[in-house]
Amino acid sequence: MKISFCIYNFVDEKLPLQPWLTIRILAEGLVKRGHHVSIITDVQNPSELNGVSLVTVASLRGTNSLEVQEVLKKINPDALVFLPTPLSLATTSWLNTIDCRKIGFASYPFYNFKELYIAIKKLAWSDVQQYLRHILIPKMVWKAFSKRRVDVLISQSSTTTNRLQEILGNSTKCLFIPPGIDKEAWPLVLNKKDLNKKSINLLYLGSAIPIRGFDLALESLVFLIDEKVNLRILARAANETTLKPMLDKVKKLGLQEHVELVGGWIERNQLVTEIHNADAVLQPFLLVPSELPVTAMEVISCGTPVIGSKIDGMPSTIGPAGTVTKHGCPKALAETIKEFLYSSSLRSDWSEGCLSQRAQMQSWDSIIQQWENVLENGS
Repeated sequence: MKISFCIYNFVDEKLPLQPWLTIRILAEGLVKRGHHVSIITDVQNPSELNGVSLVTVASLRGTNSLEVQEVLKKINPDALVFLPTPLSLATTSWLNTIDCRKIGFASYPFYNFKELYIAIKKLAWSDVQQYLRHILIPKMVWKAFSKRRVDVLISQSSTTTNRLQEILGNSTKCLFIPPGIDKEAWPLVLNKKDLNKKSINLLYLGSAIPIRGFDLALESLVFLIDEKVNLRILARAANETTLKPMLDKVKKLGLQEHVELVGGWIERNQLVTEIHNADAVLQPFLLVPSELPVTAMEVISCGTPVIGSKIDGMPSTIGPAGTVTKHGCPKALAETIKEFLYSSSLRSDWSEGCLSQRAQMQSWDSIIQQWENVLENGS
């Protein structure tokens, strides 16, 4: 079977992130299963994958439909996977000319007005405006273009899947296929801490930016200034220059004794050690750019609970392995942290929850099989 993926900006630095992570693993996995796989992207030096053909076009936008159409005509795929957005569905006319199964990988989150209103009070307009696109397009337009240009829509979040189905009704099939995980890379360690101790060490992973809840995490600690709560922040890619305003904010909030900031990049083995050493990991997202942070799965797989936000795919991903707090509310986050600090039973429950949640996580082989079924049969 010939399968093509149309994905923008397919470069090395994107591969650890979604949706590039899933597409990389899918593409290489499908090659191993005997399929011919090609990736069509809009960068001159795309990441090279084992056994996968790479084709570069000037753009995947509707304004470049002729070039994309010609490329796909030469490849003549049996199935095509692309990233749909409201704009791409409305403008990419080349989708009408391809006679094959068309799978939309909806890695783009679908927020409601209430969620965006909460976020916009704490974020720059540029961080929020891209998430307004689907709300501004009438549902009847969504239905029309989806029915004409997509056979199946796949999402990695059950929340997004349900919201898409509400928008599209029966006009387009929407399926939920979560990310997979390599559990051996994220080994389990349970009961690593004294459940009765009166201090906790929290960990924040990833880019220390407002959209990921960095500011919210610091603001929550202000409510806990007299408690034995410490937060270690691994600020991905941050250097001396970018760390300075973070340190200034920590000092301004009077949190110097509670917060430790570390920038740069660390190897996975070291990251696993950091996760194992933490009592819990904070992920208080204001908005989740790729609808589901895979980091939450990796942390839980290691046996460390996650405290996240009640938004997107976070509730179902965390499940009993932690909790989600009121979206965008530092006080609610602080109250949850304090309860975790003083409740040994809660710590025990979350620890056991990591075990049960980990058991439900699927291997990438299982996920590739599910995608292969859709690519071949549409279900």
